[in-house]
Amino acid sequence: MSTKKENLWKAFGGLVVIWVIGMPIGEYLAARLVHHWPLMGSLEAHITGDATTYLIWQAVALYVLVGTTIVYSAIRFSASRAPDAEPPPYQARSWTPFIVFWLGMSIAINLANTIYPGMVGLEQLWALQLNAKNPLVVDVTAQQWKWTFSYPKQGVTDVSQLVVPVGRPVEFVLRSKDVEHDFWVPAWGVKKDVIPNEIRHLYVTPTVLGSTATNPMIRVQCSLICGNGHPMMRAPVQVVTNKGFKAWVASNSF
Repeated sequence: MSTKKENLWKAFGGLVVIWVIGMPIGEYLAARLVHHWPLMGSLEAHITGDATTYLIWQAVALYVLVGTTIVYSAIRFSASRAPDAEPPPYQARSWTPFIVFWLGMSIAINLANTIYPGMVGLEQLWALQLNAKNPLVVDVTAQQWKWTFSYPKQGVTDVSQLVVPVGRPVEFVLRSKDVEHDFWVPAWGVKKDVIPNEIRHLYVTPTVLGSTATNPMIRVQCSLICGNGHPMMRAPVQVVTNKGFKAWVASNSF
């Protein structure tokens, strides 16, 4: 083995050592972030939250690896500032072992992510939808720049506030009167595009009592730019008990 190859293997080993040391530090800082995770107020939010947490752990490891490679290479293989200095003896445009390692790792990560959280997470969300019993149907109408809600079985129509009972599956029937919007309650962890001339469905099972007044994560927000009024296209939400929901229906039905 040539001196050049020996030096590259030695540099690669040093990079791995630094990565192994730096990765736990990055993961610790990420753990502090996840510890303060925003409200997860639905069954669906726990599925998407777990997927996001997993991807954060993975992203931190990759970030530390890439950052370490850049900084380590810049320091170890830097040329002298002296005008007559010789260039470093083992610089190379490419190195086959590193290329194979990087390509293999990229393929493995993408395949793994396709299975989890991709396929596994989608299967869990679909299972919640298929197993939803007696869902509350809420018609949601989006238009520039407001939301209106109707409860066909309860006789409540065109209200500007979304009220749902805790612990009961809700089937949102989504329609748009004009352009494309996106129905999103951050605390519920899922969202869906609302497309003109198309009826779409979103299932959510709220698990946490609360309202927009108590937690701004519990609000309807358009998350797709839909014009000048997009930032203000939101609506208040209340997640109440079954008794509270019946009382609200009684005071708002015709």
